[in-house]
Amino acid sequence: MASGDDENYEENSSDFFSDELYSPDSERDLYAVLHINKDADVTTIQQAYRRLTLLYHPDKHTDPRNKQLAMDLFIQVKKAYDVLNDPQKRAIYDVVGMKGLKAEGWEVVSRTKTAREILEEYERLAKEREERRFNQITNPNGSVHMTVNLTDVFDQMNSSDEDSEFSPVIEMTEFTVAQGIDIPLTSQDTANITAVVSTRNGRGTGSFTTSFRRVLADLSWFRIDLNFGHNNLAAFRYFRRLTQKLHANMAATIGLADGGSAIITPGFIFSITYQLSHHLTSSLEWKTGADSFMKGGLHYDNQKLAVSGAVQLGLVNTFGAIDSVYRVPNVCNLRCSLKLFVFGPWIEYGIDRQLTKYTHGSATVAISSRMGVLLRLKFMRGSQAFTFPLQLSTDIIPSAVFYATAAPVLAYFILDRLIIRPFTRSEEEREQKKRENEAREKQTERRREAMNAQEVLRSLVEQIKDREGSQGLIILEARYGQLSSSSPTAHENSIKIIDVTVPLQALVKDSSLKIGTTVSKSNLTGFYDPCIGEEKSLFIKYSFGSQIHTVLYKDVDPIVLPNRGNKSTDLLL
Repeated sequence: MASGDDENYEENSSDFFSDELYSPDSERDLYAVLHINKDADVTTIQQAYRRLTLLYHPDKHTDPRNKQLAMDLFIQVKKAYDVLNDPQKRAIYDVVGMKGLKAEGWEVVSRTKTAREILEEYERLAKEREERRFNQITNPNGSVHMTVNLTDVFDQMNSSDEDSEFSPVIEMTEFTVAQGIDIPLTSQDTANITAVVSTRNGRGTGSFTTSFRRVLADLSWFRIDLNFGHNNLAAFRYFRRLTQKLHANMAATIGLADGGSAIITPGFIFSITYQLSHHLTSSLEWKTGADSFMKGGLHYDNQKLAVSGAVQLGLVNTFGAIDSVYRVPNVCNLRCSLKLFVFGPWIEYGIDRQLTKYTHGSATVAISSRMGVLLRLKFMRGSQAFTFPLQLSTDIIPSAVFYATAAPVLAYFILDRLIIRPFTRSEEEREQKKRENEAREKQTERRREAMNAQEVLRSLVEQIKDREGSQGLIILEARYGQLSSSSPTAHENSIKIIDVTVPLQALVKDSSLKIGTTVSKSNLTGFYDPCIGEEKSLFIKYSFGSQIHTVLYKDVDPIVLPNRGNKSTDLLL
């Protein structure tokens, strides 16, 4: 929850990308396609590619259907090789998967980038891509601001007159509604139109603002604002990235008299931001005009704790401030702020958290000798913001401080039990059902692909067996799925077991079978997952040198036959 009305919840801005980033790709694992491990060198990759392209080559088949199915396998191997044989593409794939290779702008990534730098670059590109998609249509945004005066409630609660009737007056002193739309004109140009209607102490005002924003080639931008209404104003704003760590922002404003007949209040704002280290940023801001000031600040953020300090020297407001945010992962953000003005200290503390997937809420208590006690509630859902400042007292009254702190906590727990949790639970059940349906559809598609692959390879298996002869490596039986370690030959769960004899025999060469990949074997050609989310094993019965052996592999173990290692049990029958 925020400590001010202008809070934009930047710390939660990556929620969307984390869902996208860590969701599994629908394509098969590229290392499994080539039957190699993730630490395979270039030579190993090239050898695997040459071997598999020879195995799957369409010219080995005369049947038109098998020729087409073999072509599909050939293309799949070529696609895996094109990615893994390119150091830059391989680095991206290792960090964010195939979805990372679909993002535009990866030409800026060098092969010397670390995994964290690649991850940050992907998040930036994904955010830009989502913003472009989101702004392809007109984007409405709005806000409601309602200030309520509750001072009479606490004045009567603390009154010494016991005979007076408790009938407090509750007033709405301010009500403001703003509605705007962003209109994308081109990929670089955006227009905005905003209308604001406000009433304060019985007096109504309104304003109309239109703006134009253009993003330049070097990622700098400028914006022109025109405001008409209670305050006629024209403004020009410009942002530029001077270096990788230094940013500058400039704004020039001109206030117009009623009817625009004369220029009355020119103003200028200039600010720069410099990144001192990975976690520390400094800023300097200068403003001219009637309320001119000079402000300097430092901001430290290590993802879990953020601390900001600032000093402002001005004709109207001079103060020192320190703000802190402590983030409790997946729970909430705790905020505390202290400002020292000429008239005395100003203390704020509060909490903000994500209530539902698209809704944030915040509660902030502000205490000062000049203002009294104020409780600010704010809710944001999508692009709509609702702010409710509640003035509890004009003096620092303990009861007002207590209720401002305890009431939001109690209200939240009631809402959480009666509304938020049931709603979240129903949403999770709906998402789970959707994921299950997608998994079933994916399983059906993978099963179809596996059966097609086995059909292609079946025509090659007899040739491989003939080359191996009676002393070579012959796969007699191979089953994959939910197998019992005590009795892997049993068929009690046959619906969760598939026959993979053909695809394994097709990979035998020179009386050996080597599959180095350490991901789930459901990614192998001719395999699919018969029991999603459950533990799987691979049972192989084979003959070698006129002897029959059995071996049981875990799902992620590499395969080496004839088996001479210690990772699996090799029993002589």
